Amino acid sequence: MEITKEMKNSGPFKYAYSVLSDEIIVGDKIKKAVTRFFGWIETDLEDGYHLDHSAGMHIIDFYPTFLNHTKGKLQGQQFTLQPFQQFTMYNVFGWKDKNGNRRINTVYDKRAKKNGKSAEMAGLAMYCLSFDMEMEAEIYVGATKEDQARICWNQAKQFISSPVANPMVKQLGFYVRQRIIGFTPTASIMQPLGGDSKTQDGINSQLSIIDEYHAHKDDSVKENLESSSVQRRQPITWHITTAGTNIASVCKNYEDSVIEVLEGRKIDNHLWIMIHDLDDTDDWEDKNNWYKANPLMESGALDMESLEKEYIKAKNQPSKIPNFKTKHLNKWVDALEIWIPNEIWKRNEIEKIPISAFENYGSYSALDLSSTIDLTADAFLSEPDEDGVRYLKVYLYCPEDTIDKRSKEDKVPYRYWCDSGYIIATPGEVCDYNIIEQNHVQFCGKYRSKRTELDKWNATSTATNLMDANIEVSYFSQAISNMSFPTKQFEKMIYEGTIKYEYNPVLEWMLSGCVKVEDPNANVKIHKGRSHKHGKRIDGIIASIMALGGSLSMKDSPSKYSKEQEKIYV
Repeated sequence: MEITKEMKNSGPFKYAYSVLSDEIIVGDKIKKAVTRFFGWIETDLEDGYHLDHSAGMHIIDFYPTFLNHTKGKLQGQQFTLQPFQQFTMYNVFGWKDKNGNRRINTVYDKRAKKNGKSAEMAGLAMYCLSFDMEMEAEIYVGATKEDQARICWNQAKQFISSPVANPMVKQLGFYVRQRIIGFTPTASIMQPLGGDSKTQDGINSQLSIIDEYHAHKDDSVKENLESSSVQRRQPITWHITTAGTNIASVCKNYEDSVIEVLEGRKIDNHLWIMIHDLDDTDDWEDKNNWYKANPLMESGALDMESLEKEYIKAKNQPSKIPNFKTKHLNKWVDALEIWIPNEIWKRNEIEKIPISAFENYGSYSALDLSSTIDLTADAFLSEPDEDGVRYLKVYLYCPEDTIDKRSKEDKVPYRYWCDSGYIIATPGEVCDYNIIEQNHVQFCGKYRSKRTELDKWNATSTATNLMDANIEVSYFSQAISNMSFPTKQFEKMIYEGTIKYEYNPVLEWMLSGCVKVEDPNANVKIHKGRSHKHGKRIDGIIASIMALGGSLSMKDSPSKYSKEQEKIYV
């Protein structure tokens, strides 16, 4: 389609051009979103969609025409969307299919705290109540708790009933009741909905705002809202969130999937994505990078000084750093007590491990056997190549019949992980060691394992079976004096980038549960710490450290880690 002069001079297009020309500071994911937008314009006819400029601008004009700020230094003034907000609204409401219905029905919108989420979503809800022209529309703000959902709902209420509200709002037909905001001309309503709400039945959602998605333990609220909207002509599910501290959450899992769409590895022509965050290689302490997660800073609506105050607090009290990163820099962090930060771990991720590294240099392996109902880890770590790089492959096992129960208890998607091949499910309610042992023998040949390290606990039968299959086995004591050196070396190699691995969300999740403990002699060991209260496991990381320990032992003798107090010489 042809981009007209009127379109070029509009707020959404000016924002898009500013992003591409680097006039404003944004992250790589926002640049990809803008590039995707122009790509859609180039292929609109063959895709079967068109960009309705007037429709896209209509919702943008709705805000200053009918809504006033109700608090803070801007109270009583017209509410004008910022350029980044205009760009998103324009795309969601401007793109149409051949029947005139919206192209986009799902939005993932991630930005740091205090960047206008609640007010923007409240305005969106009021627009869909009125000018979306959907009779008896139902708008829901879905959150983990109804009190959280009420934050956005209360802002919409203030847009109507505040002393500084625009009087035209009530004249249009908006009204407020105890639990309902309504619009008389279309008989439409807006309500808060929490996971703790008394009932979630009988709903028929036109717009579902999934508020602070990172805090959702599961998708029960979201799925209920989405399933309720199937009879609507053009429903919208709008995820609005900051980052969180659970990298195995449903939100992080969903974010990973939408990034694949953003990067072109998957296709979803009905999904709009705006992720305002730092790039993986960015220095989080560089204040220029803070603009990427805080788009309101570009206009001055959010000032640098307020973020600097929070930064100083975090630097003076390091336990506050994870909170600063998640809330103000929109970065996912993996624990309140961080051993290896997730961004460091992700630097070593590669698309595919070269099997030639194992064929040419061999490897060491380790089995961290669980109780029969828990996770078991089988790790293979190649010997270093000519550049000193090693490659890590970890297999994880759990009992098939406990997957759903485990997902509920641990609050992570075991079923998805198993279906995607990240975990191998063995039949029954307990881990089938016969399958694990048979696979290990096969993998030892594939990865040319020189020796298998085994924790002594519960391993006698497995050790015997492996030795009968001509696998060299050495017991590896997990006493802190033995775990210390390989643990320190593992950490050092991750930071140096000399251990590489393929993407594995389970291993990432396990890393997030690792807490480093130290004894009076400065020996260190990885422990679950308090993370066990949240159902986290660390078996895959422990097995990886054991495999490294085997590699660091003298090559033609039993592992030095088989005796608890023996000193290690390298």
